[in-house]
Amino acid sequence: MRNALPTAMLLIARLVSAHVAAGPPAALELASRGLSHYDINGDGVCELRSIRVVSPASGPGNKGLVLVIAEPRVLASPYGAVLKHSLDTYAADLAHEGWRTGIVAMQVYDGPVHQDGRTLLAMREYLRRVRSLAPDLAGVVLVGSFPEAMLVRQYNWRQHRKTVLFKGGPREDNFGDEKVYRIRSVPEFVAGRGDIVLADLDGRWTSVYRVGPERLPWAMAVYPKAQPPTEGRPPAEWLSGGPTPYVETGTREFVDFFFINDGQFTLQPAPAGMADFRPLDELQDAECGDADGGRANPMARPDIYVSRINALHVGLEPKAGLRGAQGEALLGTDGLPQTVQFDSAKATPRGLSVWERDPDTEMRLLLEYFERNHRYRAGEFAQHARPAAAAFGLGSPMETLLRARPEWEELPAGDYDIHDGAADLTEVVRWLKRPAVLRWISAHSDPWGSSFKKSDAAGLQEACGEQAWSWIREGDKLVPTLGDAGKLDFAILRTLWQNDALPDTANLFLHSGCDIMTPGSATRYPYNDSRYGYWQGGEALMFYANGLALVGRSKVFYDFPTDFAAKLGEGRTIGHAWAHYFTAESGEANVAKVGGGIGRKRAYFWALLGDWTLTLRLPRPE
Repeated sequence: MRNALPTAMLLIARLVSAHVAAGPPAALELASRGLSHYDINGDGVCELRSIRVVSPASGPGNKGLVLVIAEPRVLASPYGAVLKHSLDTYAADLAHEGWRTGIVAMQVYDGPVHQDGRTLLAMREYLRRVRSLAPDLAGVVLVGSFPEAMLVRQYNWRQHRKTVLFKGGPREDNFGDEKVYRIRSVPEFVAGRGDIVLADLDGRWTSVYRVGPERLPWAMAVYPKAQPPTEGRPPAEWLSGGPTPYVETGTREFVDFFFINDGQFTLQPAPAGMADFRPLDELQDAECGDADGGRANPMARPDIYVSRINALHVGLEPKAGLRGAQGEALLGTDGLPQTVQFDSAKATPRGLSVWERDPDTEMRLLLEYFERNHRYRAGEFAQHARPAAAAFGLGSPMETLLRARPEWEELPAGDYDIHDGAADLTEVVRWLKRPAVLRWISAHSDPWGSSFKKSDAAGLQEACGEQAWSWIREGDKLVPTLGDAGKLDFAILRTLWQNDALPDTANLFLHSGCDIMTPGSATRYPYNDSRYGYWQGGEALMFYANGLALVGRSKVFYDFPTDFAAKLGEGRTIGHAWAHYFTAESGEANVAKVGGGIGRKRAYFWALLGDWTLTLRLPRPE
């Protein structure tokens, strides 16, 4: 059984001491002095409160500068000295691999106003300043909790499908079973973790930011009498719009977002009670800088790599103040989960809601992460160098993984490749217990986890360990059990971690499930609200399942970054493999090959947790 919290001395003893020779500090010092107390829009609120250089850019590295931006809160915690030691070890490992590393502590706005995007733009200005002074800036690793970009996109989507206007209302227009031509222009939340904003240093993201709340108009125009395509030419109304009696309009409200408005239109009254809808397709790509806007498929591309190491959303413990009818706590005197009875079924909380943020657990997860990172770079997990794939309902990706390294193509997939009916949650847990390095999960997901076939309760508990670290409501009781779950989420992963049920290894996760990177409640609350990101699925997987990095999507779509495994096989970093997707997509003039017009910016949906500098080259050369 895992202890509640290790001592600082124990952790220090397990870490390898390292010292990094100080390099030229000028770039970070100048950039930090210039943008401390920075108010990006002159409203009297500083987005950047303070920037302190913790370790200047070190080493002669020929690969470029890796900038670590740490949240002062985690550096100032009771375990901050141990974390600083971990970051120094990390910098030494990077120097050994040819990078130079600088570490800064950055305090950003964390007040009551919902303005995460504005704060992120201020951070972006700091990165632009650093790169102007240190042109070899390759990327940034954010340690701790920082704002994230919420992307909203609108697109003039031409569709040929069954349609109902004003559904369920007195004005309902149902066009029956026949498909009709329509143009749909509706703003939609497409990413709650859109790190392209921070990575694209020459884009025009400032111009598309909206603090809101703002109601954005939408419209859907239907042309039921449009003639079918002739000689491959679509109906004229489908391309240019025009008068029609069939138009539904409305608004959607968003707050604190970047508006990618590729769906501008005009809507004017027309004779005979009709409305004249005209899509303005030429007014697109406002977020793109000149170079990116001139690509075959105009879209923003990363100029630097960005990844996040943040355990705040999943560094949770059972609520200490929650008591049952007899005063009993969620944890017994032995420190283990126990059954708690309440006055009534109505008074019994949901099991998902009984956790709260705990700074000690958060710090433990961070420290374990950096220790695991160091051991991976030292080659300690080289014997686990193989791929593994778990898929349910979306097809196995193992064939792609096997091509990542030449020697893998001869490996038998065996029980490292589970999919379809075999992929119940118990088998997925057993799959996690088989040592591997590169793992791909392909399953329908949401911001809290990934769905697999439901398991037998007893078998699932046995696979996860003797004690369930999760409660399920049964009448007027909360009972510690995993039940017959089918979801790989915080409850399962925390139980595995608490029971030390996973092998001593490290994992690079690829995840092609929808929304796995989205922080829950990102559309409603700012990043510093306790409801933001609670039980976040991707972060739970990375921190509780021996993760080093996780590449995933924060949108409902069906794609995976082009040549990702192949780029890793070439010895490239995970950050490069992520950025390559933007380059590949933006170079494709045939929009049908990039998901059609609605999907041509689908790379924006992808982000990276963990450490973007990692590669598949496991043993450290001596």
